[in-house]
Amino acid sequence: MRYLLLSFCLTLSFSLSAQRDDFKVGLVLSGGGALGYAHIGALQVLEEAGIRVDYIGGTSMGSIVGGLYASGYRADSLESMLRRTDILAILEDEIGRENRTIYDKLYNEHYTIGLSLKNFSPQIPAGLSNGQRVRDLFSHWTADVHNIRDFSKLPIPFLTVGTDIVTGEAILLESGNLPDAMRASAALPGALSPHRIGDRVMTDGGLANNYPAEEVKAKGMDYVIGITVEQDPYSAEEVNSLDKLLLQIAFFQATQRNVEQYAITDVDIDPDLSGYSQLSFEAIDALVAAGKAAAKKQLPLLKEIAAKQAGDAKRTLPKREIPEFLNATVVEISGNKELSRRQVLGYFDNKLPGKVRWEDFREDMVALLATGRYTNINYDWEPIEGSEDEVKLTIALERSPEFGQQLRLGLHYDQVYRANIMVGLTLNDLLLDNSLTTFDLIGGSRFRYRFDYRINRSNGSAMGLRSTLHFVDVSFKPEEDLVIPNQLTLDALQFRFNDLSGELYWDFRQTLNSFTGVAAGFKYYETSSDQLIAVDPASGFTLEDDIFFVPKLYFLYDKLSDHSFPMRGFSIDAVARGIVNLDGDSPGSTKLAINGDLEFLGVLPLSETSSLGLELQAGGFLEEASLPYRYYLGSNNLNLMNNFKAFPGLDLGEASGENLLMSEVFLRYHPSGEHYLTAGGRIARLGYTDNIPSSVHDDLLFAARATYGYDSPLGPIELTYVRSNTGGHIYFNLGYWF
Repeated sequence: MRYLLLSFCLTLSFSLSAQRDDFKVGLVLSGGGALGYAHIGALQVLEEAGIRVDYIGGTSMGSIVGGLYASGYRADSLESMLRRTDILAILEDEIGRENRTIYDKLYNEHYTIGLSLKNFSPQIPAGLSNGQRVRDLFSHWTADVHNIRDFSKLPIPFLTVGTDIVTGEAILLESGNLPDAMRASAALPGALSPHRIGDRVMTDGGLANNYPAEEVKAKGMDYVIGITVEQDPYSAEEVNSLDKLLLQIAFFQATQRNVEQYAITDVDIDPDLSGYSQLSFEAIDALVAAGKAAAKKQLPLLKEIAAKQAGDAKRTLPKREIPEFLNATVVEISGNKELSRRQVLGYFDNKLPGKVRWEDFREDMVALLATGRYTNINYDWEPIEGSEDEVKLTIALERSPEFGQQLRLGLHYDQVYRANIMVGLTLNDLLLDNSLTTFDLIGGSRFRYRFDYRINRSNGSAMGLRSTLHFVDVSFKPEEDLVIPNQLTLDALQFRFNDLSGELYWDFRQTLNSFTGVAAGFKYYETSSDQLIAVDPASGFTLEDDIFFVPKLYFLYDKLSDHSFPMRGFSIDAVARGIVNLDGDSPGSTKLAINGDLEFLGVLPLSETSSLGLELQAGGFLEEASLPYRYYLGSNNLNLMNNFKAFPGLDLGEASGENLLMSEVFLRYHPSGEHYLTAGGRIARLGYTDNIPSSVHDDLLFAARATYGYDSPLGPIELTYVRSNTGGHIYFNLGYWF
């Protein structure tokens, strides 16, 4: 009966419009978050039916699909584009490790949570994301129609809706920058921050008008087809998180207006999306299929509509390809008060001005965003007269009001340092512009700290002052039991090494992934043992309490895919240092010791879920060893000082010497989610000497391990079983190493 009624109305509408040249069809796409994937399936059926869409109106996710469709992409192209894109990561402004600076990788990956401060007061962001990566994506995909500022002039005329954050009124967006309009309409409260266009700040259009049927009808459309993917309200039991509460509020605010709009559409395509939510971005297959199934039910009617449209007025759109290059031969930058033009362009690997791949431009934009300095990085471009594809690119940096101070917290447990908590304070532009001050205080069995004051210079280099306080407890087994006063016999000696260091450094070359620099500083190094206070110095176990001068040259490179469980990439840590003992009372105190040390880690993907890794470590002295940088092996700890190296299967410091050659080969398997399985074998050779105590004297040390790892919100959790020369060991650690 409904189909007959629709056919009758359709026939009547055709007869009334017969006097005109053509029969115009409008399309309305509702908002609905991830449920908007169903729009694509329905559009595929409309294309199958031969429908020529004459105007599109969309809100929120409907504005994204509708804006891209209006710019000339076919439905199958949209599906392919979205399948290749991690939309959730982009919506969250997720910054991949490959886009973080080497400084961030080395020093800022140890924190569990962080809180922005302004004048030392907590700042709560307007959304989980500021939407920078969303806008970058839209700018890329719509670059071919960038110069069209009247949306009615797009390959398919288009309109969208935003909500004024001050008045709550619906704002009709029909002109301007298409990516900005799409971004404003899709600013879901709590997820994406509001977006400014001109003098208005707008949030998700769905709050005021989630189904702009009346606006599309007013464009002279004879017939309006609507596709609605709105989610039904949650039950009371289902509202169990902040995101669901915000979605529930948004639903009720939009309901009344939507009911009025539904009455305007002539054909309603309403996919069955039960079981899915606005956040079900992983369910693209099912959602596209649901949209297609719902539209298929109306295929006869859709074909009837298409048959009545004038044949000579059918719109045949060429298959649009995603733009590949942005040829910005002229670049203007504003808002870069703290960063020089050279420093800003340095984030684009000095490819600008010039012709740059869009994918690279977007990734480099993320690297600039990762500095935390800017809330938004707005950019626009215009063609250069007389050129084929050259444009003038204008970049406007909007400084974040939250930038300047950050309080961060880290948690960790392992079997050597036990439970530890780290409180970190970061201050930007303290004393000097473009400076970074970091102070980490670590509490556990004893206090440790790390301090760094760094000034990034306009020529791409950096200089600063850093200081650390660290300690380690080790135990040595002498070849013969020691008898100390009071007739006590010791079968093991307990030592504590305390290290207080401070140095000036100059990173004379830094890239996104590397530092090359020099440093010089002083080190106070103390060796203490309560057991040996009364022992005769002739025993050979001398206690030290010295100051050292340490100049060094270093190179650091890190392009690993992940800090804790890398599946690809490699890293290098190379250093050459001189060590001068400044204690005039010690024999040979002015003699210079030369130490070189190299660490390499490479991980090669074998498949999407498995990788082969190789770790190499080598180091030694040209002549005599210097105490602070002797080599000590043991434990699975990755937060050790100086030349202490991890060797699971040995107690910390159980093996020691003056030179080292060590390697591990491992296979890592990433079955799903945050789970990792690693199996590896390690071998090491230490250069033992009589004057360096060691509990182990094997020519070669072996260890085989099996590790289960879980990348949790608190940091990595690892459970490891090791079999080595000295027997079997089990290790458990939780949290980032610091």
